[in-house]
Amino acid sequence: MAKPMKYHPHGSVLFCTLSIEEGLLLQSNPLCISIIKSCLAAAQLLYPVTICHLLTEATHVHMILVVKDPDHVASFIRHFKTESAHMLNRLLGRRKRTIWCDGYDSPIVLTPTRALVAIAYLYSNPAKDNLESTIERYPGFSTWGMFRSGSFSQRWQRLRRHHFRPLSQRHHCLRGYTQEAARLERETEEMLPFSIHPNAWMEAFRITDPAEQERINLRLLERVTLLEERAAARRARERKTIIGRKQLEAQPMDLAYRPQRSGRRMWCLSEKRSIRVTFINFFRNLMAQARAVRERWQQGDTSLRYPPGLFPPSMPKLANVCAA
Repeated sequence: MAKPMKYHPHGSVLFCTLSIEEGLLLQSNPLCISIIKSCLAAAQLLYPVTICHLLTEATHVHMILVVKDPDHVASFIRHFKTESAHMLNRLLGRRKRTIWCDGYDSPIVLTPTRALVAIAYLYSNPAKDNLESTIERYPGFSTWGMFRSGSFSQRWQRLRRHHFRPLSQRHHCLRGYTQEAARLERETEEMLPFSIHPNAWMEAFRITDPAEQERINLRLLERVTLLEERAAARRARERKTIIGRKQLEAQPMDLAYRPQRSGRRMWCLSEKRSIRVTFINFFRNLMAQARAVRERWQQGDTSLRYPPGLFPPSMPKLANVCAA
């Protein structure tokens, strides 16, 4: 089956989601967080992407990006997934095993209102999933602390995959993860920069006034609080409780868990149906143009250009070189 086409035009806002194939592997312990930080910083150094907001849970990563170079988005995600997969597999004593689901979801956010909703959803996810009551108490990795403190640039240690070693069963605990993270950090002095740009998504929608940006960020905080309160009310009705910070930090990596995924990948996000319909019609027309170009390429006519904004496939082989 062909992979769905990606459309990442310059200046667009994307809501990207990467999912773990099976297991609970991106846990909230120091070792997993060190891996996430190292892989994010290394990927951003090689493929500079404008990250606005990001949060990880044990089975997935959510991030809001603004596209500068369309090619960098796919390369950034590929590098992050590849490096983190190698490190996690080495810890688990596995060779050449798949960690991540193929591809990633990356609908274009078409309106500032829908972008605000997406960011609030991202940060309220731990409360919605009954992990912790608020994002403030959530021990997993997120850019919430950077966003709230105004410290948008940090330097993190770069971990190298060859420094990783399999952990015995008795070391798959908080103490074992903490000790292994400390050992890995002692073995490298290399530091990498990492930065976020929380207001870049507003600038993409031509909201550049600092006072207006501040008002929108206050609305974001209010929206996150509202969603967390709704999650707490739902838990009370259903007589459920949160897992809690201490238990989240102590959870070992679990290969037995099978994520229950539902829904379909979206092309775009907007609170207005008319805007969604207009974009979908435009995108379908763009995909039809791309299919027509690929068919001409297959026939040997490579003079046609692939539609801008889409990622072209490799040129087809039209002949094989035969030995004389």
